Amino acid sequence: MRKKLGKSINKKDGIVKKSMDVLKKSSENEKRKKDMRKLEKKSRPKGYRAKKLGAFTFWMLFLFMLLIVFVNIFSSSGKSKASDKTENLQVNKALAAEGVEFSKDFVSEYFTWNIGDEDREQRVEKLSYYLPKEVNAHAVIADKQWKSTIAREDIILKEVEDLADNRARITFQVKINFENFAAGQEKKENNKKTEKNRVVPEKIETVKYISVPIFYDDEKRRFAVYELPSFTYLDEQKIDENIESETEGLKPIKDGSTQNVRAFMETFFEAYANDSKDKLTYIIEDPHHQNGLNQTMSFVSLKNTEIFEGKKANEKIVKTDVVLAEPKTGIEFTSTYILVLAESEMRYTVLFVNNKQYIDELKDKEIANVEKEMDMEGEKDN
Repeated sequence: MRKKLGKSINKKDGIVKKSMDVLKKSSENEKRKKDMRKLEKKSRPKGYRAKKLGAFTFWMLFLFMLLIVFVNIFSSSGKSKASDKTENLQVNKALAAEGVEFSKDFVSEYFTWNIGDEDREQRVEKLSYYLPKEVNAHAVIADKQWKSTIAREDIILKEVEDLADNRARITFQVKINFENFAAGQEKKENNKKTEKNRVVPEKIETVKYISVPIFYDDEKRRFAVYELPSFTYLDEQKIDENIESETEGLKPIKDGSTQNVRAFMETFFEAYANDSKDKLTYIIEDPHHQNGLNQTMSFVSLKNTEIFEGKKANEKIVKTDVVLAEPKTGIEFTSTYILVLAESEMRYTVLFVNNKQYIDELKDKEIANVEKEMDMEGEKDN
């Protein structure tokens, strides 16, 4: 037993000794490493830390500049693509007001002629500014009895059709006057009693619809009627049904504040008809209507005044029919105005006159509020 105990004790002592040696070696290694780091620090040249910091700063700046270059490349490519898109979105210049006026000038020349070869030559010359040479040869009417005239105010625009590629088809209603002097001369010769009287031509007034195909040449920067005009017909019907008013769907106001609004409207339109711009700027903020009517019309009265809520609590929308009289004749006209009023310090000013955008934004806001309330009710139910 003693031998066994002695052996076991010796084994334990050996394990403890080995573990102590391991700890001792590890501590010596740590100490050696610390000494080596101290020696390295001492052996480092002056400015070592500054060089390290400089290198770090350099690489950070380099990466930053590289990032900026990439951002500029992608943004410029995006801008070029956007510019390419805008360049590709070409506006059809044949639809412009100048194109309509050019077509109207052409129609005026097309339906105006006299009888005789000399007039035919003049028409060929005039129409050559509108039609290609080959087309022009077929455009000149060669009637030997009837002459034709048309007033510019009798050429009425009815329809504009976009044909793309700087082409359009513009339709007019025209009232043409034809005169036949040959028929009048025959009547005179057959009636001896009227020999001393002048020849009265036969006259016919007719209404037609004509469609003019026009083209805008970008290179030569001019319009042209590229084909002969064609006759058509538009079935114009009377407007029986009512069209929804701009104020449809707005919240009406019917409380005591309407009396003050109505009183202001009377005062405002009196000033709007008579006062100068200097005075009107104090009550009208809308820059498009600060000239008022400049005494070209006289204020008579208001009819059918309706008042609605505006975007803000201090704003109101007023729709009213205004009776105005022409000063020299006294003839009365009824005009509809829609005003946006703002109340501040117990007085009203006019923010806008006939401004549809304000009303559309108000309606959009009300729709958004209704949708929001419906969403909130749906969340409560869930």
